[in-house]
Amino acid sequence: MKNYSECGRSMIEVIGLLAILAAVTTGINKFITSMHDKYNISRITQQITDLRKNISNRYVANGDYSIIKTQDMIDSDVIPPDMVDGSKVIHAYNAEVTFNGAKDTYQITFPQLPHHVCVELALMNWEFSGNSDLYKIKINETEFNWPIIANGGKELPVTITDAEAACILPPDDKNGGVTEYNKNTITWTFR
Repeated sequence: MKNYSECGRSMIEVIGLLAILAAVTTGINKFITSMHDKYNISRITQQITDLRKNISNRYVANGDYSIIKTQDMIDSDVIPPDMVDGSKVIHAYNAEVTFNGAKDTYQITFPQLPHHVCVELALMNWEFSGNSDLYKIKINETEFNWPIIANGGKELPVTITDAEAACILPPDDKNGGVTEYNKNTITWTFR
């Protein structure tokens, strides 16, 4: 007569094995998501840097940024090719980038950014060799200016505390289980 414990795996062993497989799968999924997110942050950082450089190079000779038009920038290869979607300019988190120009300055606006991306972009170092063509930055409703023109307001460079406060946090998980909350907008003004 056979003993049932010798006929195969017990239910407890099977449940244990399934729990281990679930934990490993969850860990791998989080790792892949984290790596994809780091790639997107790197890509969006490069996109804003390339846009700043290309727009400045293209329009500095005119001395007037009010002539900036999205389609003209697409046609003249000012916009990096990975950002062009027909007649729209799209950033790495798939939202439409907008541009505005004035006589001496131009603005680049990246909407619909996740909180952690908003914070990371706010903390970018815009000083090169002691100076910068960044004039101001607006994160949602909070504007940051260089100390000489801040007049008691928020100053550049943005601190981690100010970035965390300016960027909108996602709601608590217990209030709906939100995993993506892309409600942040950053506008850079350059000259």
